[in-house]
Amino acid sequence: MEMDKQTFLNLAPEYYMLAFFQHLEYPQNYYSERGLLKDFTYASEDNEEYCYLESEPLRTEALRLLLKHDAIKIIHDPFGPTLWQRGEGYDELQQSLLESPISPFYKARMSGEERMWLSSALINVNNLARQFKITEDDFTSEPVDEWAPITISQSEPEVAKAVKELEAATEAIEQDNGYAVSHPQERDSVVQDLKSGLEKLKSETISAGWVRRTVQALKIASGRFVNTVKGQTIDGAMLAIKEFVKTHMSAAMEYLWSLLP
Repeated sequence: MEMDKQTFLNLAPEYYMLAFFQHLEYPQNYYSERGLLKDFTYASEDNEEYCYLESEPLRTEALRLLLKHDAIKIIHDPFGPTLWQRGEGYDELQQSLLESPISPFYKARMSGEERMWLSSALINVNNLARQFKITEDDFTSEPVDEWAPITISQSEPEVAKAVKELEAATEAIEQDNGYAVSHPQERDSVVQDLKSGLEKLKSETISAGWVRRTVQALKIASGRFVNTVKGQTIDGAMLAIKEFVKTHMSAAMEYLWSLLP
């Protein structure tokens, strides 16, 4: 499936963020961009170098997101290179991303070869960044704060409908023994995200981030149940969530629409 530019802008910075985290795992008091780039630059046998973090706009956006979550602190100097330190939110952000089955943090960890998995992914990220001609201007518009709480009420028909349809889809997926046998890891991650999204949808607040995780889980499952009754149930949940987004999350619609079919 081809990826459009807006979807790329939503997803790609997280892969660069993972590179920051992998670099910051090394025990140092201070880090720098020079050290980061050196860590992710490799020379071939014929001495040709390739930097896996070649996109400056993506590096800048990843750093902005890390600063936003207080995962990194910047130490400026009027003449010397800028230095970085881990921020107070470093561990919390890392744990949150590692627990999300749709995050590259989670997938890299599950691969058993985190650095190799990320390196392969970054080649594809960089290829698309060049294809889309990504610049810093692409990130200048006000970004969606996907974790900002959005108040909802269970008495609202769109909320009730989304809860009902998502419950049906979650139950259908969880009880499918064939899925559990043929793709156990995928099935477990899908069910986990659907249950978490359902829990949020049943509460007083939800966020675009939880809707994103829920939609991604439904899309993964949808691919496994094409042209089946359970596939129709999943499609019903997707449609109900789409209607919910229209009425409750207008500010995040463009962002979320890239994730919906």
